Amino acid sequence: MRIAMLKLALLLMWNSWSTFWNLLLLSKNIVYQSLLGFRRTGATPRDVENVEQRGDTREQPSNDTNISRESFHVTIEERRLTGGQSDNAKLLKIGIFAAVYLLDNAVVRKVPRGNACEDALPIIREAMVYSIIGKHPRIAECLSLGRTDFVDTRYYSNGDLAAFVSNRANNLDRDLRRKWFRQIIEAVNLIHEHNIIHSDLALRQFFLDDNLDARLGDFNSAQCPGHSALGYEKASHCLPRDYEAPNSVASDLFALGSTLYELSAGKAPYSELYWTDPQNHAHSSDHTVIRARIQHEQQVDREIENLYRNQKFPDVNGLWGENIILGCWKGTITTSGEAVNLCLELENTS
Repeated sequence: MRIAMLKLALLLMWNSWSTFWNLLLLSKNIVYQSLLGFRRTGATPRDVENVEQRGDTREQPSNDTNISRESFHVTIEERRLTGGQSDNAKLLKIGIFAAVYLLDNAVVRKVPRGNACEDALPIIREAMVYSIIGKHPRIAECLSLGRTDFVDTRYYSNGDLAAFVSNRANNLDRDLRRKWFRQIIEAVNLIHEHNIIHSDLALRQFFLDDNLDARLGDFNSAQCPGHSALGYEKASHCLPRDYEAPNSVASDLFALGSTLYELSAGKAPYSELYWTDPQNHAHSSDHTVIRARIQHEQQVDREIENLYRNQKFPDVNGLWGENIILGCWKGTITTSGEAVNLCLELENTS
């Protein structure tokens, strides 16, 4: 029930903000001018690759998220008034937590959706995670960041793993898919070694670099030492639990199981329960259509949650890594390190 209520709130928030931002974009390019005025910090690539590509520099974010409204307002105005670094900015999307831009076809910049202090929290959290992890080949590469106002990551032209797999469902090399299976687990193990809980693991959160290696990003919901998570997973990846309690290794591992299932099965768990959308109703502005879609998705979310609570999972027979997927779902795998070892054993015996 909590998932359904949260999803309804987020969808309603999305519709209102989407309309607002589209009006701004049509009005004298206000958003672009704000973007082009952002101040870049000195760039020493840390290597934390992100889902929507941001970045990291020597200017590290403070772990203190209690920023005064006055100081944050000054930061926002400063970034908008200082000289721009790019004359080629493209709006990629406006998400729940941030607006995302592509700069010079090379850098993805994530910025707060608004000027309120709370709007900066996801950006601060993402920067914090990149600062903790540092450079690593399983993490999106962070190029630069501000203390509160932006995170830059490298743009990966191969896109995210979910889209890549979907577009090549019947033409994917077996060894490549198996490599990604291991790399996904390695990435999760890495963040867990740093006491970071991703809190929104899914195949779309992994990006493919020029070598077609998987890198984990999109940490704006993450939980890290001293800071609770800012969100949690979609129903298909969500461990049924007390949603008022902190996210945990167990909840991340459950989502890992669903992510590995996505990779091996080519679809999200129980995705067939949702409506298909041949007429593109997902982008309709008709309130009747929106209401019907939300109600349907809430119903399916509850159905999936009940299936998981009753230990009923999608069929994994014949899938690569089926025992690892089930172990993550059923809780018999209790650490990501254990999942790594099981994956290596599987590779050595196959």
